[in-house]
Amino acid sequence: MSHSTVARRYATALYQEADRLDAVETVDDDVSLLRDSLQDNRELSRFFESPVIPNDKKKAVIQSLLKDRVGSLTLDFLHLLVRKDRETMVASILDRYRKLRDEQQGIIDVHARVAQPLSDDDRASLSDTLEEKTGRTVRLHVTEDPDLIGGIVIRIGDRVFDGSVQNKLATLRERMHDARLDAAPSPNGQPA
Repeated sequence: MSHSTVARRYATALYQEADRLDAVETVDDDVSLLRDSLQDNRELSRFFESPVIPNDKKKAVIQSLLKDRVGSLTLDFLHLLVRKDRETMVASILDRYRKLRDEQQGIIDVHARVAQPLSDDDRASLSDTLEEKTGRTVRLHVTEDPDLIGGIVIRIGDRVFDGSVQNKLATLRERMHDARLDAAPSPNGQPA
């Protein structure tokens, strides 16, 4: 079974159990906390990925670190992952859970690259426009890239919309090059 299939199955099982226990919001919060912790703390990631740390030690560390920070369902789930030797997949499972919940809630991640910082009003306007175009709630991630000169590059999933000045200049350069080739005389002395 592929890694992504296993991650999807565990994420789905976590969601279904949270739904059954009416604890979806708590688990959503727990998953966000754990994802952020794993991204911010490389040692924590290595802890889950380490094959040399015995399972009973991993369970004890999970218990002491997280018992007061996450709900009991999430804590039990992490213990289950250790028991099933799936703790190395915790980051993938948490990411898949987040994607599952986003799909259910109609949320999409949109990544925008801009040359200059956006004001709060510009961000709100961009989000509103993207929500209108996609029909979904947008979670907007903006990064600055001065190389763009101006304009914006938007990525939604695997689709990219490039409205940057850099791209427009490259397109203009290409058209001018093509126009010169079309106007150049052919070997018989006539324009091509």
